[in-house]
Amino acid sequence: MKSRYTILICALALLCLVQAGAALTYEGTLVTTPTAVNALKPGDGVAVTGVIKLPTSGDQTFASQDNLEFYTQLDKPKWAVVIRASDGREVASKDFGGKRAVISGWELAYPMDNYEGGLKVEFSLTDGTIPSSFTSGDIILFRAQELDSSDNPVGASVTKNGTVVNLNALKDQVAAVRVDLANLKTAIDQKVAMGVDVTKAQQKYNAANTALTSAANKIDTSPSEVSGLIQTATTAIQDGNSLLDQAWADQSIQKARTMLTSVDGLITEFIVNDSLKESDPRLVPIINKRDLAAQAIGSANDLFTSGSYPSARGKANDGYSLANQAWNLSLSLKEDLDKGFALPGLPSLGALLIPLLVAAVILAIGGVIIYRRKMHWDELG
Repeated sequence: MKSRYTILICALALLCLVQAGAALTYEGTLVTTPTAVNALKPGDGVAVTGVIKLPTSGDQTFASQDNLEFYTQLDKPKWAVVIRASDGREVASKDFGGKRAVISGWELAYPMDNYEGGLKVEFSLTDGTIPSSFTSGDIILFRAQELDSSDNPVGASVTKNGTVVNLNALKDQVAAVRVDLANLKTAIDQKVAMGVDVTKAQQKYNAANTALTSAANKIDTSPSEVSGLIQTATTAIQDGNSLLDQAWADQSIQKARTMLTSVDGLITEFIVNDSLKESDPRLVPIINKRDLAAQAIGSANDLFTSGSYPSARGKANDGYSLANQAWNLSLSLKEDLDKGFALPGLPSLGALLIPLLVAAVILAIGGVIIYRRKMHWDELG
């Protein structure tokens, strides 16, 4: 008894596996009109014809409890279906209208004894048009699917997709990217006026402009290529803006470093030539500003290396401001040192230089006059 149950269970399991593994398949090749369906436009007419091999179910040509569904996203399609035996005999034919057409399982389930090799379905979809609501993307031109009694898919479907391209949408996309390109050009021109090296950013601008021009020219002739060209232009613009930020940050850092180097030169002069000590009260604020500037520039350099260009530029500007403050303090100290030695409470020698020269000239002239008079008296005896 147990062996009988075991045999029965195995048979049922095998039957389930056969049914689960069965699926619709193409017989031959689906034919579409137009042949190329990767650049369809709203309003285009599409036709699809082909042959589908039905999966058998036990001793029947199809599972009687299931249905065969035909589906399309095209508008106003017409369906013509002919069911044939494997030897070519016509079994039945049907015409449908609408996006979804269903043939019930009992219309496809025949005894396998009468139709050895199973059944196939010849179909033609005609008069379908691309809906105006499709702007771009994939569209289901044709799909055949076996459904169970709950409308759940059974096995794999057979599908033919197309790609819809809306010319007006493409033109709008090109126009939008043109605005981004113009903004990049304005930014480049501004940085040129600031002395920033825009060579790399300009190269990206040129590449984007070339791709966008090509995209505009191909909207009517090769619309399937337009999206790729738009993406190329968009990427080039993004890269151009990034490279412009990089170049601007680099210039800001170099400017701050140059100012810091100038300050270091004056500090060295104070220490070496003027014998000031780093602890000199007049030198301390200069060195403090200088050190803060160096820290800010170091942070700017780290941010630049990590690709944070706007933040690097901000830190570099902080460093330049601090270095500039140190520079102005240095100039003030240098001016004081250049005035020379002065006694407490008295003007410096530098301030008395001109009056002393004038007095020396007057004394020299007076001395000459006195000398000549003395010589004259001596001659008179």
